[in-house]
Amino acid sequence: MGAAFAGQFWLVLLIPGLLVLGVCAVVALRVPESTDRLPGSVDATGAVLLSVVLLVITGGLTFVRINGAGEPWPWIVTAVGLLLVVPFVRYELGRPDPLVDFRVLRSPSMWPVQLTAGLFGVSVLGAQGPLSTFARTDPEVYGYGLGLSTSTVSIVIGAYVVSMLVGASQFSRISARTSPRTTLIGAAVLVGAGYLLLVPFHGTLGETLACMVVAGVGSGALVAALPAAAAAAAPVGRTGVATGLTNTSKVLGGSVASATFAVALAAGAPTLADGSEGTAGSLGGYVTVWAVCGVTALAAAVALVVVPKLAFSDAAAAVDPRSVAPATEPRA
Repeated sequence: MGAAFAGQFWLVLLIPGLLVLGVCAVVALRVPESTDRLPGSVDATGAVLLSVVLLVITGGLTFVRINGAGEPWPWIVTAVGLLLVVPFVRYELGRPDPLVDFRVLRSPSMWPVQLTAGLFGVSVLGAQGPLSTFARTDPEVYGYGLGLSTSTVSIVIGAYVVSMLVGASQFSRISARTSPRTTLIGAAVLVGAGYLLLVPFHGTLGETLACMVVAGVGSGALVAALPAAAAAAAPVGRTGVATGLTNTSKVLGGSVASATFAVALAAGAPTLADGSEGTAGSLGGYVTVWAVCGVTALAAAVALVVVPKLAFSDAAAAVDPRSVAPATEPRA
């Protein structure tokens, strides 16, 4: 489609937007509203504070990419964004219905799951752009890349998506024979292995496809299992908060990773033979992206090792009373 509408790329980008609008219409018209709802309120201030924190951090990293790592003020902006996390956490701890419930996060059965979601976001959300640009990079010009056309790149992306579907569909069967925790650890190891294998094996389409299939199977299992694992590990009455936190953690990890990867790819960007500046990212930047994705996935596997044995069960012993937020007063 990208090749067919090369002169009208806005039309290609419009299609995903229309699909999302279609999903919104289906939810609004066909999904019934819940009748059993606990009292509570929307933490609008927390959402604004979190947006500001992310905007300042990712904006600082973007300025690092644009102005270069030698300029001090982009790093200062990034540091200010990190410092803004402190008032955000303090505000959330004082809310009965926080956007990010840090009381739930401190549970020994919950924080490894949320940490896994954040580290998983690094690869599943942050690495797809670099993968696409690497596949498009012409090896005859830059000495690396796959030199694929717009339509051929879809083979790599399609293989990754199909392998994710396989991993998601097989998670329940494998976890029934082993355990959910063991299966999650294995899935994280697969993601780490797939990306680390890309470091030495990225010279051909076949090598890249094989590595992405390995990572895709693990990614699919994590996509399917993390919300369910968080729900099982959540205290009574905080299931929705726990499952929502997995998506929030994943997006946070992906947002920071995307900005950081852009800086890595821009560092040492190659120049063409005629002296002009090339448009491809540096090979060292791509290797850094794959290495970071692999290491963070393995770190997620290590975090899951310390999850209590009863974390993903409904037994009363699995509930950590320290993770329960103060009850919200009923509203008139």
